[in-house]
Amino acid sequence: TTWISGFLLMILIYFMNADAFMVDRGVSDLTSGQAIAVALGMLLGGWLLYDGLWRSQLTNRPLLAASLSFALLIGVIYVATHLLSARAAFLHVGSMLGTMMAANVWVHILPPQRKMVQAAREGREIDYTLGVHAKTRSTHNTYLTFPVISLMISLHFPAIYAGPLNWVVLSLFVVFGAGIRHLMLAGVRGGRWTAVATVAAGLA
Repeated sequence: TTWISGFLLMILIYFMNADAFMVDRGVSDLTSGQAIAVALGMLLGGWLLYDGLWRSQLTNRPLLAASLSFALLIGVIYVATHLLSARAAFLHVGSMLGTMMAANVWVHILPPQRKMVQAAREGREIDYTLGVHAKTRSTHNTYLTFPVISLMISLHFPAIYAGPLNWVVLSLFVVFGAGIRHLMLAGVRGGRWTAVATVAAGLA
């Protein structure tokens, strides 16, 4: 329901007013229709690219897969800020990441959980390997939480997204958001950095 309501608001506010909110003639010469196509392409294409990468053999080398994912995300950020208005770019990158999170839940996290619960109810042996892949996607969602929230909030502060290096600022939102989340997780696991992470999250 969160994703559906957000998508409906995107249509109502951005797609139906694309000339005002999505197109910036100082950035590119896109028409309103082309800007909407870019936005929809980010949502669908972003998920397909991300999901395909993490279904491939690269998952056997998680550090390489994560590095490639981050590089691709920076590339999308750069392209988005050079095609759409700054405000729309920030929103749609956040929406793309939010779409990945929602799809992860419905495609990769809930189905294995249902199979394991069903096996337990029927007294069959539970295949715990089903949870390994789900855990990977759940970890991704954990690290994307703060970046998505930060990007949604940033729309209320034009000074954040209006500068000439807004693609760098947007990238830093992702890095710092995921970094703060990592510090919080490290504090929970090892009893360290909890105070630092709490303060950093408050400042963010």
